[in-house]
Amino acid sequence: MRVVIIGGGVGGLVASVRLAKAGHAVTLLEQGERVGGKLNIWEPEVPGAGRFRFDTGPHVLTMPWAIQELFDDVGERMEDYLTLERIDPICRYHFSDGTHFDAPADPEEAARRIAQTFPGDEVGFRILLAHAKRVNDVTVNTFLRQDFSATIKGAPTFQQWRQLGDFIGLKPWETLSALSKKRLNHPRLRQIFDLYAFYNGSSPYKASSIYSVIAWVQWGEGTYYLRGGLRTYANALIRLAEKFGVTIRTGAKAERIIIEQDALSKRNVVRAVVVRDGDSCPADAVICNADPLTAYSSLIDPRFCPPGLSQQSREHLQPSTSAFLLLLGVQGEFPSLMHFNSFLPDDSAAEFDALFKRSVPADDPVIGVTCQSVTEPDCAPPGYSNLFVMTSPPPLSENFVWTEENTARYRERILTLLETRCGLKGLRDRIVCEQLWTPETFASRYGAWKGSLYGLSANDWRSAFLRPPNRAKEAQGLYFVGGGTHPGGGLPLVTLGGKIVVEAVREDAEKMFRKNWTP
Repeated sequence: MRVVIIGGGVGGLVASVRLAKAGHAVTLLEQGERVGGKLNIWEPEVPGAGRFRFDTGPHVLTMPWAIQELFDDVGERMEDYLTLERIDPICRYHFSDGTHFDAPADPEEAARRIAQTFPGDEVGFRILLAHAKRVNDVTVNTFLRQDFSATIKGAPTFQQWRQLGDFIGLKPWETLSALSKKRLNHPRLRQIFDLYAFYNGSSPYKASSIYSVIAWVQWGEGTYYLRGGLRTYANALIRLAEKFGVTIRTGAKAERIIIEQDALSKRNVVRAVVVRDGDSCPADAVICNADPLTAYSSLIDPRFCPPGLSQQSREHLQPSTSAFLLLLGVQGEFPSLMHFNSFLPDDSAAEFDALFKRSVPADDPVIGVTCQSVTEPDCAPPGYSNLFVMTSPPPLSENFVWTEENTARYRERILTLLETRCGLKGLRDRIVCEQLWTPETFASRYGAWKGSLYGLSANDWRSAFLRPPNRAKEAQGLYFVGGGTHPGGGLPLVTLGGKIVVEAVREDAEKMFRKNWTP
């Protein structure tokens, strides 16, 4: 079977590896110079200092079993490609008064540390962690390893009713913030817990308490770093793709997916993908590793767009937050920084109000700072550090436009906060190299809908499990993979999504074979 994959992000790479290993002819089209999607790298050479290395995407890895499963399925040893190191502490949470809380990787040690820092809340922490494990046990096999809605054919089976009952028992309509208030007394610890909503670009006052599962993912399964940076995962996938015979074409921007009506079946069927240079890639199946909302507006004839994602419907959909990034090579070290740091404002509610009610960047936001050189010193020259600074502004809208002037003003604001509230004194004068990203960068470079980092927001408890599906109903042979579709964003989820979409391709191919085969 001829399969064309549009986009060389992690989801597209995983799907290409699995399909090629199964013997299919796979062509992967990537518009950029390098595959890997957001899992990329920047390596500036600074005269008088040396070479820096920045991961431009994720910096921590959770749910490593999802990646282990991929290597097992294709008959390879993960250890031959990747070196995992558990991060401890998971994160240093900094408060505006100069104090901080280190979250130990061991859950028992975390409970003891909470008892010292937030007396009395160690009990609530244990209850929340137990709840998070239950969420994990209920949702992983049912919702993350498969597209649950696609498995229901007609009336749900007894097992599916039971799975739905278990899910309803988790009270998914309860918000993350309501859950934290119920179990935790200290506002700072609640503030830390509420940050889990930010991990998918949503508000804790609206996002489902289902996202408490992140507590179990972090403490129960561990938070990891890949030696050499998380870009090494993309490199491993490229090696596997080349080993199994995937044709990778970089600088190949897909312009259009050709869908025609089949003369016999009268169904709309995928035929090919047209590339920018006029080349046409024939296809029996097309897997789009781009945000479905972007794909339906730029690659696919509007006739084949589902009603819920039509141009009119898109105006009422809420994208997740985006990201503002500063990649900073700086002279010297900051002893207060761990590998991953979260600098928390005094008033988180004001930030959520700015983002989700007024659609403007917050004046005093949560600032994440990853100092990769703490864990891996050779990410920066001797005597230097590399800082990955991130805030979460709203997606692109008319309320705030990232003009050159607005971008410069916001950059100055973040640097001022880093030097004052965050305690990184003299930071400006120590910068020797810099790269800046705004929501516009994510929209133009990755086709992110309105620059959103995680596709649709999860500001409705149902939306977490009702993302655009992996299998398009309007056109036979059209599929989606990546953070904008099921099961969601982040390295482990898009890795699982790669397996889900390949299973969908396989099932549909088998159905077509049985239908067309005559004894």
